[in-house]
Amino acid sequence: MGLDKLGFKTPELGKLKGWLQNAAKDRRLVRAAVILGMAGIVLIWLSSLSPREEPAAEAPESSSPQVTGSQYRQELEEDLCRIVRAVTGEQNPQVMITLEDSGSGVYAADSREGGGQRESSYVIIKDNGGSEHGLALEQRQPRVQGAVIVSRAAGDPAVREKLVNAARALLGVSAGRVCVVDGAE
Repeated sequence: MGLDKLGFKTPELGKLKGWLQNAAKDRRLVRAAVILGMAGIVLIWLSSLSPREEPAAEAPESSSPQVTGSQYRQELEEDLCRIVRAVTGEQNPQVMITLEDSGSGVYAADSREGGGQRESSYVIIKDNGGSEHGLALEQRQPRVQGAVIVSRAAGDPAVREKLVNAARALLGVSAGRVCVVDGAE
């Protein structure tokens, strides 16, 4: 495809061609262009040799610290206890929740291939105090295994069903994982 088809007018193309021919005849311009080109290549090569320092990812500041499995379970139990009180009107229902695990974290990893082998390692960051830890991408909450609700009002089948449905909605478990029993008076 010719330059005139790209929108360059022939007189402009002629001027450019003439300027380039004159510049090519001047040895000082050619020498300067070659030196600048070589300097650019050397700078690019040097920048590839220096280790790249990625800016340290700041941990997002949250209003609450990292929650442990037992703290998470206790918060769920308190929430479920408030719901049971609201449904039954009872002052002291008993609630217990069991967890399948203590949660898990997904951490950033870096993979490199070399010599036909793939090497993988976790991305480690240092905090302001100098301690090192993995760069967490996601923190998963513990999974609920089941719940037991002991309430004096659970003898009524309608109340029992309301309690099971409330616990299912709060905890995200099936009805088979929620046990509602009538408490002693």
